[in-house]
Amino acid sequence: MDAKFFDSLYEGESQNGVKFGMSLTGGDFWPRVAGCSMLYRGTSMDLIDFFNILAVSEATASEISPPTYVSHDNDSIYFYVVRRVNECGREEHTLSAAVKVSIDSNGELAEPLPNNVFEIRAEQVDGDKILLVWYYCPIEQQSPPVCFKVYYDAGTGQIDYEDPIATISYCGRKFYTHLSDMLGEGKYLFAIRAVGADGTENTSLSPMEVYLDTTSPGVINILNARSV
Repeated sequence: MDAKFFDSLYEGESQNGVKFGMSLTGGDFWPRVAGCSMLYRGTSMDLIDFFNILAVSEATASEISPPTYVSHDNDSIYFYVVRRVNECGREEHTLSAAVKVSIDSNGELAEPLPNNVFEIRAEQVDGDKILLVWYYCPIEQQSPPVCFKVYYDAGTGQIDYEDPIATISYCGRKFYTHLSDMLGEGKYLFAIRAVGADGTENTSLSPMEVYLDTTSPGVINILNARSV
């Protein structure tokens, strides 16, 4: 039996011991002969609190819920992990049964959204066009994307999120690109959002600022040349 379940000092009456029913055996024996499932929580996948067991359910149960005293702050994200324990009190060490929970500003579950894109970079090509390159990673996503929508400000300083300038189909974890039309010299703002199957977009508000310079490099003047 894993050491964190063994609680004979308090006759199984610790916070975790009560959840397992350890008080029935005085904290000396593992009472879950059919095994069980346990629920943990953290603010990220790297910060799951595996010492604080939120809830315990039967091994055959199809669902498990945190207790009502566990609060969820507005505008917050939590990661829940379920791990099984066998008939001998040995716990599996896995993160495969994990779920990401997002709470909106009203304290309600936020609509599932695709992840934000990242590693966005821009390059001036063909003299007066902007090539955007970005990457999408599906790890820990709430909802898989079906496409990306590209927006820009047309040089006004205000991005138009109503009319995308391009829609790029999602084809898995890889780099994606978009080449703009010919643009005049000046500063532009671009934004790229992943779109789920139900049309819901992630709400990334991190636009990329690009300055387009259409002037040609200055002429190199050779003042003097002679053979030596």
